Parts: sequence; C-alpha cells; structure tokens
Amino acid sequence: MLLTPEEVGMRIERNISIARPPADVFSFIADVRNDPSWHTDVLEVHSSTDVVQMGTVFDVKVKPSMGVSGGTMTVTRFEPGGLIEFQGRMGKMAPTVTNICEPEGQGTRVTRRVELEPPGVIRVMTPLIKRTIGKSNEGFLANLKRLLEGSG
Repeated sequence: MLLTPEEVGMRIERNISIARPPADVFSFIADVRNDPSWHTDVLEVHSSTDVVQMGTVFDVKVKPSMGVSGGTMTVTRFEPGGLIEFQGRMGKMAPTVTNICEPEGQGTRVTRRVELEPPGVIRVMTPLIKRTIGKSNEGFLANLKRLLEGSG
C-alpha cells in the first residue's frame, strides 16, 4: 500500500488554557531546560548559552524510544512572548516543535504543534505515531498547567 504525501508527514496540534500571564508562560516553555519538570519524556537538558534566542541549541536526553535516547533542539523561530519554534534532531527523526502563547481572558492559551516526517519504513506507522504523540502532548500540557498554576 502506498501512502499519499499527506499521510507521510504529520502535524499534531494540542492546546490548553493556563491561568497565568502569557509572558510568564512563554518564558517558561521557551527554555527547554524547564522541560524535565513537565515534559515526562525529557530527562535532562543542557545548553551552552544562558539566554534563549535564535540559534540556541539545547542538548536533550530523553527516555529511550525507538532506539533514540537523546538529541538536540535548536531555536529556529523566536517571537518573544508569543511563539518559539524548535528544530529537533533525535536519531533519524527531525521533529519541528512550535509553542504558541496567546492571551485568553486573564490567562494564556498555549498551543503545542509537532510536525514530523517519519523516515523510511517507520512511515507505515504514521497513524499510530500521530495518535501517540497527540495523547502524549495532551498529558504534557496538563502537567504544564498544573505546574504553572501551582495546583499540583
């Protein structure tokens, strides 16, 4: 069975409302070194710079999955206070992860988007990978909300 180009690449988007100002939420999620506190797949993060900006590279250690236990996340788009995009390199996978923070009432609407083109034979698993990433991101965002709202 051949897959269409639309089925090969995937885009998974989830969002959540957080009762904190957008600037606070953005500054927290823009710094990948904070990920181990809310992103349960991230074990450890290091960066050679203190300030997050275009080009910042984060070395990330993750829970082993599909033979991958680490890689890098590089800031490829940076709109202070509103949007940050990372280009990942995790083994043969190269996800683009975008976090968007928008004002919503007295708080923030956070949107997390993951775009990925599975390589080689992994492509046949695209539907399963898409569901798994979607479910995982819902959990990560729920963790972020609990952490930033101080409710757990």
